Amino acid sequence: MARSVPSSNFDDLCWHDNALYGLRLDAGDCARGDWRSNLVLDMDHIVTWLRDADAQVRFRVAPATLTFHDVTDLKIEVDCGDSGGQIALDELSIDAITRERLQDQKICLDRPYYRWRIALNLPQGGAISFGGEWSDPGSSCRAGRAGPAAAHTG
Repeated sequence: MARSVPSSNFDDLCWHDNALYGLRLDAGDCARGDWRSNLVLDMDHIVTWLRDADAQVRFRVAPATLTFHDVTDLKIEVDCGDSGGQIALDELSIDAITRERLQDQKICLDRPYYRWRIALNLPQGGAISFGGEWSDPGSSCRAGRAGPAAAHTG
Protein backbone atom coordinates (compact mmCIF):
# COMPACT_ATOMS: atom_id res chain seq x y z
CA MET A 1 0.00 0.00 0.00
CA ALA A 2 1.39 3.39 -0.98
CA ARG A 3 1.84 6.11 1.59
CA SER A 4 2.49 9.77 0.96
CA VAL A 5 5.33 11.46 2.78
CA PRO A 6 4.45 15.05 3.71
CA SER A 7 7.17 17.61 3.09
CA SER A 8 7.33 18.39 6.79
CA ASN A 9 8.45 14.79 7.40
CA PHE A 10 10.92 14.56 4.52
CA ASP A 11 13.90 15.66 6.59
CA ASP A 12 13.12 12.98 9.18
CA LEU A 13 13.53 10.15 6.67
CA CYS A 14 16.80 8.36 6.05
CA TRP A 15 17.73 7.74 2.41
CA HIS A 16 21.22 6.37 3.13
CA ASP A 17 22.12 3.24 1.13
CA ASN A 18 18.80 3.22 -0.76
CA ALA A 19 19.31 1.68 -4.20
CA LEU A 20 18.28 3.96 -7.06
CA TYR A 21 17.29 1.92 -10.10
CA GLY A 22 15.19 4.27 -12.17
CA LEU A 23 15.33 7.91 -13.24
CA ARG A 24 12.70 9.37 -15.55
CA LEU A 25 12.23 12.87 -16.93
CA ASP A 26 8.51 13.59 -17.21
CA ALA A 27 8.42 16.73 -19.36
CA GLY A 28 5.34 18.19 -20.97
CA ASP A 29 4.92 19.78 -24.38
CA CYS A 30 5.34 23.54 -23.89
CA ALA A 31 3.97 24.22 -27.40
CA ARG A 32 0.65 22.80 -26.18
CA GLY A 33 0.69 24.64 -22.88
CA ASP A 34 1.81 21.61 -20.86
CA TRP A 35 4.55 22.99 -18.63
CA ARG A 36 5.04 19.77 -16.66
CA SER A 37 8.66 19.29 -15.57
CA ASN A 38 8.97 16.34 -13.20
CA LEU A 39 11.89 14.23 -12.07
CA VAL A 40 10.80 10.71 -11.09
CA LEU A 41 13.12 8.43 -9.13
CA ASP A 42 12.41 4.74 -8.47
CA MET A 43 14.26 3.13 -5.61
CA ASP A 44 14.32 0.43 -3.00
CA HIS A 45 13.68 2.37 0.21
CA ILE A 46 15.17 0.84 3.35
CA VAL A 47 12.27 0.71 5.78
CA THR A 48 14.05 -1.02 8.67
CA TRP A 49 17.70 -1.64 9.49
CA LEU A 50 18.27 -4.92 11.39
CA ARG A 51 21.37 -6.21 13.16
CA ASP A 52 21.61 -9.98 13.68
CA ALA A 53 23.09 -11.59 16.78
CA ASP A 54 26.31 -12.12 14.79
CA ALA A 55 26.38 -8.32 14.06
CA GLN A 56 25.53 -8.83 10.39
CA VAL A 57 23.44 -5.93 9.04
CA ARG A 58 20.22 -6.77 7.24
CA PHE A 59 17.33 -4.57 6.19
CA ARG A 60 13.76 -4.60 4.94
CA VAL A 61 13.11 -2.68 1.73
CA ALA A 62 10.02 -1.49 -0.09
CA PRO A 63 9.80 -0.11 -3.63
CA ALA A 64 9.33 3.66 -3.57
CA THR A 65 8.95 6.49 -6.06
CA LEU A 66 10.05 10.06 -5.42
CA THR A 67 8.55 12.63 -7.77
CA PHE A 68 9.79 16.21 -7.79
CA HIS A 69 7.73 18.86 -9.61
CA ASP A 70 8.63 22.02 -11.54
CA VAL A 71 12.21 20.79 -11.85
CA THR A 72 14.87 23.19 -13.09
CA ASP A 73 18.65 23.20 -13.50
CA LEU A 74 19.06 19.40 -13.49
CA LYS A 75 22.65 18.25 -13.11
CA ILE A 76 23.58 14.54 -13.05
CA GLU A 77 27.12 13.63 -12.04
CA VAL A 78 27.79 9.91 -12.50
CA ASP A 79 31.30 8.75 -13.36
CA CYS A 80 31.89 5.02 -13.03
CA GLY A 81 35.45 5.36 -14.27
CA ASP A 82 37.20 3.75 -17.22
CA SER A 83 38.13 0.13 -16.60
CA GLY A 84 38.95 -0.56 -20.22
CA GLY A 85 35.62 -2.35 -20.60
CA GLN A 86 36.10 -4.74 -17.66
CA ILE A 87 33.73 -3.50 -14.95
CA ALA A 88 29.96 -3.79 -15.44
CA LEU A 89 27.36 -1.32 -14.25
CA ASP A 90 26.44 -1.32 -10.59
CA GLU A 91 23.36 0.14 -8.92
CA LEU A 92 23.38 3.75 -7.87
CA SER A 93 23.26 4.05 -4.09
CA ILE A 94 22.10 7.15 -2.23
CA ASP A 95 24.23 8.58 0.55
CA ALA A 96 21.86 11.41 1.52
CA ILE A 97 19.18 13.72 0.15
CA THR A 98 19.40 17.34 1.25
CA ARG A 99 17.45 20.43 0.35
CA GLU A 100 17.82 24.16 0.83
CA ARG A 101 14.94 26.56 0.42
CA LEU A 102 15.62 29.21 -2.21
CA GLN A 103 15.01 32.69 -0.88
CA ASP A 104 15.05 34.44 -4.27
CA GLN A 105 13.00 31.90 -6.20
CA LYS A 106 11.86 32.73 -9.72
CA ILE A 107 9.03 30.17 -10.13
CA CYS A 108 6.30 28.63 -7.96
CA LEU A 109 5.99 31.89 -6.07
CA ASP A 110 2.94 30.68 -4.14
CA ARG A 111 4.82 27.81 -2.42
CA PRO A 112 8.29 26.84 -1.18
CA TYR A 113 10.87 26.02 -3.83
CA TYR A 114 14.07 24.14 -3.00
CA ARG A 115 17.52 23.35 -4.32
CA TRP A 116 17.90 19.57 -3.93
CA ARG A 117 21.07 17.47 -3.84
CA ILE A 118 21.12 13.69 -3.89
CA ALA A 119 24.64 12.61 -2.95
CA LEU A 120 25.57 9.10 -4.10
CA ASN A 121 27.62 6.40 -2.36
CA LEU A 122 27.97 4.53 -5.64
CA PRO A 123 29.57 5.71 -7.73
CA GLN A 124 31.61 7.56 -5.17
CA GLY A 125 31.38 11.32 -5.58
CA GLY A 126 28.28 11.12 -7.75
CA ALA A 127 25.33 13.46 -7.30
CA ILE A 128 22.01 14.54 -8.76
CA SER A 129 21.08 18.17 -8.12
CA PHE A 130 18.17 20.33 -9.27
CA GLY A 131 15.62 22.92 -8.30
CA GLY A 132 12.18 21.58 -7.49
CA GLU A 133 9.08 22.02 -5.43
CA TRP A 134 7.34 19.77 -3.02
CA SER A 135 4.08 21.54 -2.24
CA ASP A 136 1.73 18.60 -2.86
CA PRO A 137 2.62 15.83 -0.39
CA GLY A 138 0.00 13.56 -1.93
CA SER A 139 1.88 13.31 -5.22
CA SER A 140 5.41 14.48 -4.47
CA CYS A 141 6.67 11.42 -2.67
CA ARG A 142 5.10 8.02 -2.87
CA ALA A 143 7.07 5.81 -0.52
CA GLY A 144 6.37 2.11 -0.17
CA ARG A 145 4.36 1.17 -3.27
CA ALA A 146 4.26 -2.30 -1.73
CA GLY A 147 4.91 -3.59 1.76
CA PRO A 148 8.48 -4.22 2.92
CA ALA A 149 10.14 -7.20 1.28
CA ALA A 150 12.08 -9.87 3.11
CA ALA A 151 15.26 -8.72 4.78
CA HIS A 152 18.33 -8.41 2.57
CA THR A 153 21.92 -8.61 3.66
CA GLY A 154 23.77 -5.33 3.33
